[in-house]
Amino acid sequence: MARPGQVGAVFLAAFILLSHNSARAQSPADTPAPTPLPAPAPTVNFPPVNSPEVNFNDADSILAAAVPRTLKNRRESMAYTYDVDYRNRNLTTRGKLLTDYSAKYEVIFVGGLPYRRLVEENNRPLTGLAAAQEAQRYDQTFAERSHMSLDQKRDYLRRPWNVDVPLPQLIGLFNNTIVGEDLVEGRPAIIIESLPRPDAHPVDEEERRALHKRVKLWIDREDLVASRIEATLVADDALMKTGTVARIDFERKGGVWLPTQSDVQFEAMAGSQLVRGETLEENTGFRRFHVDVRLLDPAQTATGSTEAQ
Repeated sequence: MARPGQVGAVFLAAFILLSHNSARAQSPADTPAPTPLPAPAPTVNFPPVNSPEVNFNDADSILAAAVPRTLKNRRESMAYTYDVDYRNRNLTTRGKLLTDYSAKYEVIFVGGLPYRRLVEENNRPLTGLAAAQEAQRYDQTFAERSHMSLDQKRDYLRRPWNVDVPLPQLIGLFNNTIVGEDLVEGRPAIIIESLPRPDAHPVDEEERRALHKRVKLWIDREDLVASRIEATLVADDALMKTGTVARIDFERKGGVWLPTQSDVQFEAMAGSQLVRGETLEENTGFRRFHVDVRLLDPAQTATGSTEAQ
């Protein structure tokens, strides 16, 4: 059962989950997102990433090219360290403040995988017991990851978007429509809205939960990668209520679209109480970290240095 100070993390964490499974009572990130299920095989044969056959007047044609590119970009974006400013506010339905929690994290690599290290809470650096608990969590994570196989690590990196942003399911389970154009980072983008098909027949729990969302993607016209993502619940999902909106904004650096801000405006159940609020994360200071890139692309090899971006 989530405490009021933790509610906003549930929906957001499914987008940007790294490794924060802290046992500390104060941290909103210690309530994990719903456990991702194994991703089913896509129902559509996507064209190769370098396929030139894209009809820019047809949403399904654009998505058939953009979905694999976006998933590939997501894997590449996992090879960066960065700093996170986190804030979660929960209020009653009448506007009374219940919780206002802030934290700072450093996303580093532990055992070849991203790790979210807590360094500050409510504008104060960790000291004493809090620092000891974070050090223990780090040690436990290192020990656990030292026994993970390459396939297990790849599976870890695949999980976040497979549940709450149902990209592989957009063609087949959704009606997709071009609804406009926009500029993101000064670059032209095509906006595609995806609505659950009323005649869709989900074959498993993941597909059933995918149909709880309305998805809007801003697709960079040149890269054919999502440069902004917005997902709205059209049905209650776990603790989150219909109408909850999550958005991720990306910034292009060195040819990779990196998530610079994630924002969730939510209504959710905290025990028997309905709460409203916002969870905001801002990511800065991206630095590429060359780890065992077989995790990102099996055809590549490993290196080992960092470079500023």
